[in-house]
Amino acid sequence: MFADVDEVAKLLLKLINIYTPSGQESGLHDVLSEIVDGFGYEESYVDEAGNFIASYGDGTPILLASHIDTVPGKLKAYFDGERVYGRGAVDAKGPLLSYILAGAIAMEKVDNLKIYVAGLVREEVDGLGARHLIENGFRADHILIGEPTNLGIAIAYRGSVSCRASVKARGGHSSAPYIGESALDRILEFLTRVRERYGGSSYDEITSAITVLRAGDWPGNLPEEATAHLNVRFPKPHEPDEIVAELKALSKKYGVELDIIDSTPPVEVSVNSTIVRMLVRGCLRNRVKPRIVKKTGTSDMNLLAKITKSIAAFGPGDSKLAHTKLEFINVKDLLKASEIIASALAELSKTLSR
Repeated sequence: MFADVDEVAKLLLKLINIYTPSGQESGLHDVLSEIVDGFGYEESYVDEAGNFIASYGDGTPILLASHIDTVPGKLKAYFDGERVYGRGAVDAKGPLLSYILAGAIAMEKVDNLKIYVAGLVREEVDGLGARHLIENGFRADHILIGEPTNLGIAIAYRGSVSCRASVKARGGHSSAPYIGESALDRILEFLTRVRERYGGSSYDEITSAITVLRAGDWPGNLPEEATAHLNVRFPKPHEPDEIVAELKALSKKYGVELDIIDSTPPVEVSVNSTIVRMLVRGCLRNRVKPRIVKKTGTSDMNLLAKITKSIAAFGPGDSKLAHTKLEFINVKDLLKASEIIASALAELSKTLSR
């Protein structure tokens, strides 16, 4: 084994102990630089968006990208001898570390690849890091996205539309609601219609979630203002423009002002793409049964698929633990992921040499 459990746990705790909610990722740059230098990467730098990028080699470019931001909320970070706990353990500092390790393991096994490992910023809010790579012409023939997939090979993510809904009303006294006008009642009517329209319960259906709802300032008053944040997720063949148009039509009908915060298209790639086939071989070489999965969420894969269709998401950890107070990752799974990815890189190198 390239590194032992205790050593890897210490490295991951270094990453987790630096609190990096979206927009505050810069504190991690020095630690990442120290780690990749220790593993023999030839170059590392921070780009204009704040992405951390390390590389080595020469040849066909391949990008191993995860993200260094987390959702807000500090958690106690510790290692119990098997699992590392803490904010970002599974989403996605654990997967990122597995990619750094994979690149290090593969150094002696590949000679015709340019390996990039990237820690991208703001994945949890607007994908700024991924968008910056695209807008600045970053090139890669093959891309792996570091997300918790329980060592499954993710070929699809749903799209996402996030928006803010707001209503103003004249208010009134709660004793006579039939005389006054409640902003809360109006926004709830709109939200109810959205939930009816997008009431799915599986990957293949459109789902909606109300994530924030605010209204009222006094128990005896009808609220004069109400706001809500809403997120709609959808698979192919649906597209963001379709969802936005429907939401705007509903908001107009119920007198709601709608601001679109983020709009991300769904992605689905072929199981026969080069990187998927290499991951399958990597799994088999490490005695892991390959599993093809489709993810209900959204990731940087949705955006970076513009660079290449030879793209997939893969990583250690259970995505159900992401964004929760019980976030942990099994260190042995992290190591297994790094070995699988290194094997996939070696397979790719062999394929390109033929």
